Amino acid sequence: AQEPVDLTRLAIDATSDARVAASGHRWLLELPDEPIVGRGDEHRLHQVLANLMSNAAKHTPRDTVVTVALAAGEAPGTVELTVTDDGPGIPPELQPTLFERFVRGDSSRARGTGGAASTGLGLAIVDAVTTAHGGQVRLESKPGRTRFVITLPRLDDLTPPPGSAGPAAAQHP
Repeated sequence: AQEPVDLTRLAIDATSDARVAASGHRWLLELPDEPIVGRGDEHRLHQVLANLMSNAAKHTPRDTVVTVALAAGEAPGTVELTVTDDGPGIPPELQPTLFERFVRGDSSRARGTGGAASTGLGLAIVDAVTTAHGGQVRLESKPGRTRFVITLPRLDDLTPPPGSAGPAAAQHP
């Protein structure tokens, strides 16, 4: 789907879901003053955030702080969705293949013992969906901080589809 998506609302909803599903973690939300709208498939973009937050919950210890943030991107016409945790980090040897299908952390990184390794398909789905939306995902990880950055085009900077009224028609109240 290529519909207008209120990314601000999406971040709120996904974070609310994570708070319920993983109440042992501390979930923070950092949003801009004005809503940010993108174009795409709302369900699939929600899946991207849900996968990232699920991994943070599963692969970091209880009481880990997980911050979901939405902001204008560094590049003009982009937006960044980030999921950052203060858990133990992802080992450097896993990072190059983390977005490949069926990549998992070793058994010492099982649930409850820490780490933020992939759960198999979750991060491959994150990468595929983000790419299909004209964006990219990147990882920054070291002990004490893992950050996934999803960069997507903003709606107001996309060429409107034929027959649409353009970005102004997609504004939310």
